[in-house]
Amino acid sequence: MRKTDFSFLPQNKKIIYEQMARIYREQAPFRNVVWTPFQKKLVNSTIVLISVAGVYLKEDKPFTAEDIPENYEYRIITARTKGDKLAYINIDWEDSEAREDINVVCPIERLVLLQKEGFVGKIFENVYSFCGFNEKRDLLEKSTKRMIRELKKAKVDGAIIIPVSATTGETANIIARMVEESEIPTSVLTLFYEQALKYSLGRCAFINFPFGRPFGKAGHISLHTAILRDLLRILEKMKLVGEIINLNYVWSWGEIPDW
Repeated sequence: MRKTDFSFLPQNKKIIYEQMARIYREQAPFRNVVWTPFQKKLVNSTIVLISVAGVYLKEDKPFTAEDIPENYEYRIITARTKGDKLAYINIDWEDSEAREDINVVCPIERLVLLQKEGFVGKIFENVYSFCGFNEKRDLLEKSTKRMIRELKKAKVDGAIIIPVSATTGETANIIARMVEESEIPTSVLTLFYEQALKYSLGRCAFINFPFGRPFGKAGHISLHTAILRDLLRILEKMKLVGEIINLNYVWSWGEIPDW
């Protein structure tokens, strides 16, 4: 049986997340898989990036590490924003790679590269960024519904949703189900297989990288774009409803620092 490997985490975190994985496996998954067909080719589509990494413009109102109403509001980043204009708050993940290269957690610049090479037709002008809190579910759902209205008005063809940790992963899964229910196809990248299994997502790719590193190491542009390309392909090509696709990338950089 496939499972998340937490061996590259510090020992205390490894124990915590292995216990969490067992709890997820003991829970019954959502009965219904929410699924909306992707109707176009990527080269003719408008794709939106939804980040759940607490990223925001340095000139904008910042996220904080407090579970307060303001942190359930998404921030909007333009799709052409350079990484040095961005900041973030890491609520439950180690950020040493993100400090060097924010594309490790929010690959805006890498998505632009794929658009320039013609792999995807158009990137929606707004990137939506959530902090990752989800305890106040009504506030998260309210923000997500407002985002969905904007996406529907803009006639976006599909969304890729990228969390970076356990807490942000749960938030991303909630958002993904709501977006898919609104008849916008989604593709989610997860670092936590057991968690994604519970949420019965329509399209999901599992990459067994440490929290805070969904796209690997800082500065590895070819790796970042390869993973992003796979996530987009799943949006277009996946026909088996509810399957979690395993991306066969191997973390080979040893243990990560504690946080």
